[in-house]
Amino acid sequence: MGVGRFVYTPILPLMTAQAGLTAQAAGHLATANYVGYLGGAVATTLSPRLARSATACRVALVAIVASMAAMTMTVNLSAWLTLRTTAGFASAVVFVVAVNTLLERLPEKAGRGFGGVGAGIAASAAMVLALPTDDWRAAWWAAAGLA
Repeated sequence: MGVGRFVYTPILPLMTAQAGLTAQAAGHLATANYVGYLGGAVATTLSPRLARSATACRVALVAIVASMAAMTMTVNLSAWLTLRTTAGFASAVVFVVAVNTLLERLPEKAGRGFGGVGAGIAASAAMVLALPTDDWRAAWWAAAGLA
């Protein structure tokens, strides 16, 4: 979930330089991700069943990976907005379900659920820096693989 939600930031300079992404469009993509995350958080708050659904978590994980891979297949801003909104929504679902599951099964290790997000953020940045190429598409493919 940390990769799906946060990898956009280290890939952004590559997209700006190579895919013609403007500062305004970059801001719109970030906002789409946040709006999606908010939507996922609200959906899991309003639906306790969703907030505890292992199936929803699995589907959301697939959606995260698919949305990152799909970022490579277009340079259309509308498509990117949809993909980042999807990634944000799915990231929220994964986070809520994972934390709920952790709190129910291993409450003494609750902090690890939050630490995992930080690990995803760090892994995302390290992965982009470690790539043998500075290609934005390669970075999205690598992120999908990492997730």
